[in-house]
Amino acid sequence: MSSPSPEILTYLEGTTITLTPSPNSPLDIGRTRWEIVRKIHERVRFVTQEDVTSGIGPAYVAGKFLCRHTTRTDSNELSFLRIHKQIPIAGTEFQKAPIRAAQAVDSYEPTELTALKSLQEKGCDVTPRLLGYQFDQQDRDDPVPGGFMIYVMWAKVPGESLDWGVFWSSSFSQRQDIRAKFREVYLHLSGLSLARPASTAEGTQWSDRVYVAYGLVQPPTILDRYFPITSVDLQYDDKGWRW
Repeated sequence: MSSPSPEILTYLEGTTITLTPSPNSPLDIGRTRWEIVRKIHERVRFVTQEDVTSGIGPAYVAGKFLCRHTTRTDSNELSFLRIHKQIPIAGTEFQKAPIRAAQAVDSYEPTELTALKSLQEKGCDVTPRLLGYQFDQQDRDDPVPGGFMIYVMWAKVPGESLDWGVFWSSSFSQRQDIRAKFREVYLHLSGLSLARPASTAEGTQWSDRVYVAYGLVQPPTILDRYFPITSVDLQYDDKGWRW
């Protein structure tokens, strides 16, 4: 049995991160300093040379961290930090530095950052606030000399992330409350052109298929035998969808 791949973004707890956005940024975000409290998770996107030739890439690691503000009197202010770091193409990790440096990408912007900037520029108040971001380049001793190193910081809002299991183990009334709030926010984002409008045969702005797309309503599928819904108060509509 193969062992899991070693993590890349390690031993960063206690590190101070200073974010200084570009002066050309349209957002009113100043210079901020944060301390990394703990690592939450890391994911790696490996790509091969064939992938790169096909237009897929770049290879990178993205780590999510919990941070604490260090320059304000309220030291309990918390945020999330995502570090995006380019890594070598699979099979070239131990090649000489010039070979790895030739893979450097300096114009990459994570979709997450593009979305957060757009949300903030349009005055969206239903998503976490972007607190800062910065584009750096890796040093000559790093995995990809000259490759991108991007920091994205956003506010930690009250509450916990809602996963599939928690949602479907909640009572029917709680699930309905969540659906109602989701619909309200989705329509708000649609009005800002930040969410795809739901297409309906009736020409209205909403379709319950949006609930299905986000796992908030479940139509019957062949996967039910492997991933059964354990809710004791399921409600069924005339299409057999489970609510």
